Amino acid sequence: MGTAAIGWLVVGVLAHLANQLARGQGWYAVIRAACPDEPVRRRDALGAWVAGAGASGVLSARGGDAVRLVLLRPRTGEAGYPLLCGTLVAEAAGEAAIGLALIGAAVVAGVWPGIGIPAPWLALAVVPVLLVASRVGAVRRLAAGVARGTCALRSPGRYACTVLPWQAASRLARVLSIACFLAAFGLPATIPAVLLVMLAQGGGRAIPFAPASLGAGAAILAASFEPVTGTAVDTATVAEFFVGTSAVLTAVGVALAVGIAARAAPGYRWGRQPLTSFRRWLDTRSPSRQTL
Repeated sequence: MGTAAIGWLVVGVLAHLANQLARGQGWYAVIRAACPDEPVRRRDALGAWVAGAGASGVLSARGGDAVRLVLLRPRTGEAGYPLLCGTLVAEAAGEAAIGLALIGAAVVAGVWPGIGIPAPWLALAVVPVLLVASRVGAVRRLAAGVARGTCALRSPGRYACTVLPWQAASRLARVLSIACFLAAFGLPATIPAVLLVMLAQGGGRAIPFAPASLGAGAAILAASFEPVTGTAVDTATVAEFFVGTSAVLTAVGVALAVGIAARAAPGYRWGRQPLTSFRRWLDTRSPSRQTL
């Protein structure tokens, strides 16, 4: 990190935050379509999304989703976790569509680091389990809640107008962020290089444990950077870029996640000083303090 340009790092972090806020706005649009009568505020949805992104740096992508659900569940009234899970599925559908377009662009550009795709039999093995589970009443109710959360997908036109633009803006901000990080470490910030980094990050996330996924992504990038970009770069420099960038984003993300979770804790109220809210919460928990 000592050789990285601080200015480019700062711009890259800001672009990364813009990426997360844009995706959070897309998720909020899905939530509003799924439960228009529930008191879900934009800032609550955005905060939950950013906190989940920060938590995923030390947990996994699904761990980040769990953080989002826990933080937003008190704001959704009677909707419950099944509906929120459905909104994540609906949001991921648009993100997957954009991701497939990105993979197509990467193939056309000659960027493909050999990331494997799970064998078809893995998906087929899930089918019997779903058939058996569909006959259980609790599972049916769960499925109904998830289906309600995915109702945004039933209106493709509305989805394309209210969700996809935010997801596309999120991708553009992510491209800008990666380009800034490449420039910070003195690496070529070209389109093939940016696409390769995005694919390496996606390939690393195939491993559900965050530290291991970081090593996998660094290995993919180090092995593919010179053949794809045509630039002779030391493998150690590429690894330093990937690990250093991930460390910076993880530190920022965890700090934001902790701050957002603290604001969502019992006794905290938006727009009030943390110390005042903490004292009020302490008064409600300590009878002796109330007496004093």
